[in-house]
Formats: sequence, C-alpha cells, structure tokens
Amino acid sequence: MIGPFVRVQLAGRTCGCAVARSATVLALLAAAACATAREKGGLLEPVAPAGLTDQAPAATRHALLVGIDQFEDKRLSPLKFASKDAQAMAQGLSEFDDVVTLTSPEQTTRAAVLEALSALENRIRSPQDTVVLYFSTHGSLAQEPGGELKRQLVMRDSRLDLLGETGLSMEALARRAAALKARRVLLVLATCHSGRGKSQLPDALAQALARRKAPAPPPLEEVSEAVIVVTAASFSEAATEEEALGHDVYTHFLLDALSKGDRDGDGAVTASEAHDYARERTYAHTAGRQRPTAESSVLGVDPIVLRGKPGRSRKPVLYSYARSSEGLAVVVDGARKGVLPGGVALESGQHELALTEVGSGRAVYSGSIELADGEARDLAELVPRPAQLSGALSLGAFLPVTSAAREQLGAIGQLSGQVSLTGWPKRRLTLGLRLSFLGGGGALPGSNESLPFTLVGSQALLAGGWAFEPHRAVSLTPGLGLGAIWLFRSVRAPSFRSDESLLAGLASALLEARWHALAPFELGARAELAGFPGRMGLSFGPHLATSLGLFAEYRD
Repeated sequence: MIGPFVRVQLAGRTCGCAVARSATVLALLAAAACATAREKGGLLEPVAPAGLTDQAPAATRHALLVGIDQFEDKRLSPLKFASKDAQAMAQGLSEFDDVVTLTSPEQTTRAAVLEALSALENRIRSPQDTVVLYFSTHGSLAQEPGGELKRQLVMRDSRLDLLGETGLSMEALARRAAALKARRVLLVLATCHSGRGKSQLPDALAQALARRKAPAPPPLEEVSEAVIVVTAASFSEAATEEEALGHDVYTHFLLDALSKGDRDGDGAVTASEAHDYARERTYAHTAGRQRPTAESSVLGVDPIVLRGKPGRSRKPVLYSYARSSEGLAVVVDGARKGVLPGGVALESGQHELALTEVGSGRAVYSGSIELADGEARDLAELVPRPAQLSGALSLGAFLPVTSAAREQLGAIGQLSGQVSLTGWPKRRLTLGLRLSFLGGGGALPGSNESLPFTLVGSQALLAGGWAFEPHRAVSLTPGLGLGAIWLFRSVRAPSFRSDESLLAGLASALLEARWHALAPFELGARAELAGFPGRMGLSFGPHLATSLGLFAEYRD
C-alpha cells in the first residue's frame, strides 16, 4: 500500500489500370485494358441574401479522349483501333457539354497532350463538374535508377528506351486527375504493360521481368489515398483487339454499356455500372483470358453519370470491390446473381443472401437482408477477413483527475508496447495486451518542507474494442479494458525518507484513432479514462486518471 497514492495508465485489355472515386470528396475511377487481334426531405430555408448564389456555375461534364495509332519510334508497333476507340467514346459521350478528341499526329505528342490537360483544368468551374479522361495507346514500364518500375503511357513521340523521360506516367496522371477542381472524375486507361498485347517493353526490361517472381509494379491505389483501382485484366494476361468488333474488347463493351448498362433502373448509366457491364462481358467473350478486377469501398453510390439522367427511384444494389471478396458468388433467394467484384441490382424487400466460393461452393456468409429502394450495400462488410496480428509502440503521459491523485502524483511519462489481434472472432473486433512502463517524480506537501520523490511503475491491460471506419484511411476504435497497476514511490528529503508501493486492479474506457495511409505501418492516438481503488493520502478512492498517447503500429 502507498499511504498517499494512485494509479497510472496512460483495369478490355491486359494491364494494370486505375479507376478511382471518392464518394464525398473525390471520384476517380481508372480502368485498364489492352489489346490486339494480333494481341495487342423538407424545404431548406435560405441562409444568404437573395441573388447571392445566382452566379454559381452550373455543373458541366467534360471529356478529353486520346487515341494513338502511329508512333515515331519504329520499335513501337502501330495500333489499329486506338483512334477509332477514342472517336467512338466521343460519340458515346455526346450528352457531355465539352468533348475534346485528340487523334491526329500533332495532337498526340507528349507536349500536346499535357497542354490539352492544362486547358481542361482551366475549363473546370465547379466541384460538381464531371470529367472523363480516356487514353487508348501502348502501355509500358519504365525502370527507375533504384529498380522500381513505373507505369507509362506511350505518346506519339515517346522513345522506347527513354520512356521515363518521354512517356506520360500513369501515376502522375492519376495524381493530376485527383487534384482537379471537379470531384467526379473517371480515368480510363485503355492500355497495358504486360509485355504482350498493347504493351511495348525494352528488351532488357522484358528479360528482367521474365526473371522476376512478381513482375507487377506497385498498384496505382498506393499512389494516393483517393485512388480506387478497377483493373480490366490481370497483369500477366493478354487481351485482344478484334476485327469483328472493330474495337478492343473492353472498350467495345464499355461503349455498349452506355446504352444497356443501367443496372439499377434509375434512367442513368454511371461509371461503376458501365465498368461492371464491360467487365462481365469481357471475361465471357475472352473465355476467361481477361479477368477484370476491381477494388473499391465507395462505388455503391456513384455520382459519375456517363449517359442519361437519374429520374426514377433506384433499385437496391449489392456490391463489393474489395480484394477480400474477389471470386465470391452472390446467391440471392437461391439463384446466383453474379460474381464479385462488381454489383447486382435487386428488388426491394427481404432476401436470403449467401456469398459462396466459386470453386468449392463453400458459403462464407449466409443470412437474411432487408433492402430499400435506392440502398447500396457493401458486401465486403459481410465477408470475414483473416485475423491480423499487429505490434505497436506508444509514448504518452499520465494525467490524474481526482484531487487526491493530483496531490499525490507528480508528472509521469509512459512508454508502452502492445500486441493486438484484429478480426477474430468478429471482423471488427480488436483484442490487445498492453504493457506499460511508468516513470516520473514530484514533491509531496510536508509540515515544514516539501518532500521530493521519484516514481516508477508498470501496468498490464487487456482490452477489447470495436472498429469503425468513417473514412477508408481512418478508423476509430472505442473499447474497454481490465488490468492491474503497480507503482513504487521513493521519498528522499533531508528529514524524511520513505519507500511505498501500490498494487491495484483497474478498469478503463478508451478510444483509439488510426491513420492507415502508410501501410503496413499505422499512426495513431489514444485517449483513456481509468478508475482504480487504493489509498492516496486520506482517500481510498476510487480514483480517476486519464492518459494520452501517440503510437506507431506495424500490421502484418
């Protein structure tokens, strides 16, 4: 017992591509494809004076479409349908207010394309504007001095041996699209970089890739937290550009989707609806040789309207673009409706839902769901994720709350290590064991003099929490914990010497916030309120204390 004391706690065509969209702030969608037949409520009251908003620009839709068939570098084989693809897209987007098509030799140099992008940026007036950027050309990879591979779009004047300097970086293009004033942006990259199809690689790089076990460069979703990837075919596949279709396969079905892809029946075709339509038919048409994939957590309600105008109530949609749900069949009321990633539209009401593995038929989820008109349900929430083990180090401070604790404790620092298990036995459940080391000092009031002391201690806490994700890069985890604390205080004054200790159980409520943008590392902050019994001066408690800390975590 301590006589006076307390506790301390502290993306068509082969290739990688990108489609990205943020539902509330940014919509960026990038889809890749590659080809050759040779393989190639109530009313709102006004809050501003009348007329103040009259000058607000009306939302408009812009499209910049680039198709390149011929290249100055003779090592780059010509393409047959790239220009035709871009021109067909222009016709398909005829409802747009501003459509610019670049297909002629003078329009498709690197400098000309960059100039056209700058001009487009200047024409955007409102965050509610919609922008479609479409590129049909060769894709390739450029190797940085450190060995890192960068995806490149080949322009008319690009050189195969100097793609890093003469090509157009896909990552730079995605970042530029994300920085547009418009918040509804669709980026379609009808190109690839697999070494086959619409892909050209320098010989040395192609040989180096052949020796690598994992030839693909980092996916574009890692470039920015705003980017969500939809891939029209996996990296190692070759897609086709067919004479019978007159287009590359993915673009053919993407164009077809503009008239037939209204999945939810609201009168409009959105970017996610069009991609899903093209994805399914590309897979079927190529007998599985092209496997379009998609990754997204926000494509359920899509503001990027490519054709039509929403005018009818939407059917409910079940969807998932998460990697954890890829390859699962969606079975509704006993009938198979589709395979994820993607989405299916249903009638409103109650349904029996099962998510099953396509190969084995094993159900990973089954249950009843109630759907309302206009609802979009992310099926990734229903898919069990593998448990994740993580370790964290944190640095913080202890702040006593009760008067006895404030009087008897000095300034205390806290260094903690924690091991956590997330996703078992429930997807959002986190279990953690934290060990903390405490140290500090202060002075007790005495009858004739202050009594300086030093303090050391340790704490063990077993906590459980339930994670919420208000944003895909941020999670909040409220939780409860039980544990024990041991403190040792040594008083050393000229006229008084004393050693005291306290061992007590404690209970705490805590809240952790994590930022996931630096995966596999995460940064976070923790706030905690703890209560414990024990004699502190003349008070036996219970006492309250808070602790605040910052931590860095590694998640496997």
